[in-house]
Amino acid sequence: MDEPRVLIIDDHALLGESLARFLGSNGMQAVWCGDIVQAMQAIREQPWSVVLLDLSMPQGNGLDLLKRIKLAHPALPVLILSMHPEQQFALRALRGGAAGYLTKGCSPDVLVEAIHKVIHGGRYLTPGVAEQLANYMNEGDAAEEPHARLSDREMQVFMRLVEGKSVNQVADELHISCKTVSTHKTRLMHKLALDNDADLVRYAMHQGIVS
Repeated sequence: MDEPRVLIIDDHALLGESLARFLGSNGMQAVWCGDIVQAMQAIREQPWSVVLLDLSMPQGNGLDLLKRIKLAHPALPVLILSMHPEQQFALRALRGGAAGYLTKGCSPDVLVEAIHKVIHGGRYLTPGVAEQLANYMNEGDAAEEPHARLSDREMQVFMRLVEGKSVNQVADELHISCKTVSTHKTRLMHKLALDNDADLVRYAMHQGIVS
């Protein structure tokens, strides 16, 4: 049987290269790519068994990249490996076509198990993610927390604002205008029924999004 081919998309070189070496020692051909443009080129030009994708990329939104990958290659499984806790992005990623969601705090054995499962057509769901998905399937939007209804871009802005970043800093990081950031902020504040920045931070702390 041919070795599984894993494309790792992560902007942290140390982590990406370490993952590639680790997966290589576990019978896989793993290649790390830290650039979205190069990653999409690699996906177009080479066959892959699975993509291991980080959601936080400096050149763009990882969730947008997930959608681009699934649009171009619907059968290619994408496994999310993120620093963000499951309750923040797991359900959003699964709805976007991800085959599974893991945090970077997971054990190496869990990562290998997840890769093999999604390669063979399965989904890898931790108990917490499975519960989120079951609740959503049973209750629909009523099962979601208000922040789960934010658009992907609104969620990006939200995450940065609650980290204490200014509108200018958010605009620089997301490569959009300050006016656009302010528009997203207004919309997300309305969706969350919040009045000011202090309310936004309190909401994030209550939801366990920030400590």
